Amino acid sequence: MLAALQDERAPAGELSLVFVGERAMRQINLDYRGIDRPTDVLSFSYWNEPHAGSVLGEVFVSPAYAERQAREAGCATEEELVRLSLHGLLHVIGYDHDTPPTRRRMLARQERYLKRWFRPGGTR
Repeated sequence: MLAALQDERAPAGELSLVFVGERAMRQINLDYRGIDRPTDVLSFSYWNEPHAGSVLGEVFVSPAYAERQAREAGCATEEELVRLSLHGLLHVIGYDHDTPPTRRRMLARQERYLKRWFRPGGTR
Protein backbone atom coordinates (compact mmCIF):
# COMPACT_ATOMS: atom_id res chain seq x y z
CA MET A 1 0.00 0.00 0.00
CA LEU A 2 2.88 2.34 0.72
CA ALA A 3 4.17 1.81 -2.81
CA ALA A 4 0.78 2.79 -4.23
CA LEU A 5 0.72 5.95 -2.12
CA GLN A 6 4.23 6.84 -3.30
CA ASP A 7 3.45 6.08 -6.96
CA GLU A 8 0.33 8.23 -6.79
CA ARG A 9 2.34 11.05 -5.19
CA ALA A 10 -0.05 11.21 -2.26
CA PRO A 11 0.95 13.61 0.47
CA ALA A 12 2.57 12.22 3.58
CA GLY A 13 0.06 11.51 6.30
CA GLU A 14 -1.92 9.00 8.27
CA LEU A 15 -4.19 6.45 6.63
CA SER A 16 -6.28 4.12 8.76
CA LEU A 17 -7.12 0.65 7.47
CA VAL A 18 -9.78 -0.98 9.64
CA PHE A 19 -11.18 -4.50 9.29
CA VAL A 20 -14.75 -4.66 10.59
CA GLY A 21 -17.50 -7.22 10.96
CA GLU A 22 -20.58 -7.18 8.79
CA ARG A 23 -22.78 -5.65 11.49
CA ALA A 24 -20.38 -2.72 11.92
CA MET A 25 -20.01 -2.32 8.14
CA ARG A 26 -23.78 -2.26 7.74
CA GLN A 27 -24.07 0.45 10.39
CA ILE A 28 -21.31 2.58 8.85
CA ASN A 29 -22.94 2.22 5.43
CA LEU A 30 -26.30 3.25 6.89
CA ASP A 31 -24.89 6.17 8.88
CA TYR A 32 -22.82 7.67 6.08
CA ARG A 33 -24.48 6.58 2.85
CA GLY A 34 -28.05 5.89 3.94
CA ILE A 35 -27.82 2.30 2.65
CA ASP A 36 -29.04 -0.31 5.14
CA ARG A 37 -26.86 -3.27 4.16
CA PRO A 38 -23.25 -4.31 4.56
CA THR A 39 -20.74 -3.71 1.79
CA ASP A 40 -17.20 -4.77 0.99
CA VAL A 41 -15.26 -1.51 1.44
CA LEU A 42 -15.97 2.06 2.51
CA SER A 43 -13.52 4.91 2.41
CA PHE A 44 -13.47 8.41 3.79
CA SER A 45 -11.07 10.96 2.38
CA TYR A 46 -9.88 13.85 4.54
CA TRP A 47 -6.71 14.93 2.76
CA ASN A 48 -8.23 18.06 1.21
CA GLU A 49 -9.99 19.11 4.41
CA PRO A 50 -8.13 21.76 6.42
CA HIS A 51 -9.30 20.44 9.81
CA ALA A 52 -7.85 16.96 9.14
CA GLY A 53 -4.22 17.91 9.63
CA SER A 54 -2.04 15.08 8.40
CA VAL A 55 -4.86 12.50 8.26
CA LEU A 56 -5.39 11.32 4.67
CA GLY A 57 -8.41 9.18 5.39
CA GLU A 58 -9.91 5.93 6.59
CA VAL A 59 -10.63 2.68 4.79
CA PHE A 60 -13.02 0.11 6.27
CA VAL A 61 -12.93 -3.43 4.86
CA SER A 62 -15.23 -6.36 5.62
CA PRO A 63 -13.20 -9.61 5.73
CA ALA A 64 -16.40 -11.70 5.61
CA TYR A 65 -17.51 -9.92 2.45
CA ALA A 66 -14.00 -10.29 0.99
CA GLU A 67 -14.04 -14.02 1.69
CA ARG A 68 -17.30 -14.48 -0.24
CA GLN A 69 -16.09 -12.36 -3.14
CA ALA A 70 -12.81 -14.29 -3.27
CA ARG A 71 -14.69 -17.60 -3.52
CA GLU A 72 -16.85 -16.20 -6.33
CA ALA A 73 -13.81 -14.82 -8.18
CA GLY A 74 -11.70 -17.94 -7.61
CA CYS A 75 -8.89 -16.08 -5.84
CA ALA A 76 -7.37 -16.19 -2.37
CA THR A 77 -9.09 -14.25 0.41
CA GLU A 78 -5.79 -12.46 1.08
CA GLU A 79 -5.77 -11.20 -2.51
CA GLU A 80 -9.32 -9.90 -2.22
CA LEU A 81 -8.50 -8.16 1.07
CA VAL A 82 -5.58 -6.40 -0.62
CA ARG A 83 -7.78 -5.53 -3.63
CA LEU A 84 -10.42 -3.95 -1.39
CA SER A 85 -7.78 -2.10 0.62
CA LEU A 86 -6.27 -0.71 -2.58
CA HIS A 87 -9.72 0.23 -3.84
CA GLY A 88 -10.42 2.19 -0.67
CA LEU A 89 -6.98 3.81 -0.78
CA LEU A 90 -7.55 5.01 -4.35
CA HIS A 91 -10.86 6.57 -3.28
CA VAL A 92 -9.10 8.33 -0.40
CA ILE A 93 -6.59 9.95 -2.75
CA GLY A 94 -9.22 11.12 -5.21
CA TYR A 95 -10.12 8.33 -7.62
CA ASP A 96 -13.73 7.49 -8.31
CA HIS A 97 -15.75 5.26 -10.63
CA ASP A 98 -18.85 7.31 -11.40
CA THR A 99 -18.46 7.05 -15.17
CA PRO A 100 -17.15 4.29 -17.45
CA PRO A 101 -13.86 6.14 -18.19
CA THR A 102 -13.16 6.89 -14.50
CA ARG A 103 -14.09 3.32 -13.58
CA ARG A 104 -11.66 1.90 -16.16
CA ARG A 105 -8.91 4.22 -14.95
CA MET A 106 -9.40 3.44 -11.27
CA LEU A 107 -9.75 -0.32 -11.67
CA ALA A 108 -6.73 -0.48 -13.99
CA ARG A 109 -4.63 1.24 -11.33
CA GLN A 110 -6.02 -1.01 -8.62
CA GLU A 111 -5.21 -4.16 -10.56
CA ARG A 112 -1.75 -2.88 -11.56
CA TYR A 113 -0.83 -2.44 -7.90
CA LEU A 114 -2.38 -5.77 -7.00
CA LYS A 115 -0.23 -7.57 -9.58
CA ARG A 116 2.87 -6.36 -7.72
CA TRP A 117 1.95 -8.71 -4.88
CA PHE A 118 0.06 -11.54 -6.57
CA ARG A 119 0.76 -13.64 -9.62
CA PRO A 120 -2.09 -14.89 -11.83
CA GLY A 121 -4.25 -17.41 -10.01
CA GLY A 122 -3.92 -15.73 -6.64
CA THR A 123 -0.56 -17.12 -5.57
CA ARG A 124 2.16 -15.04 -3.96
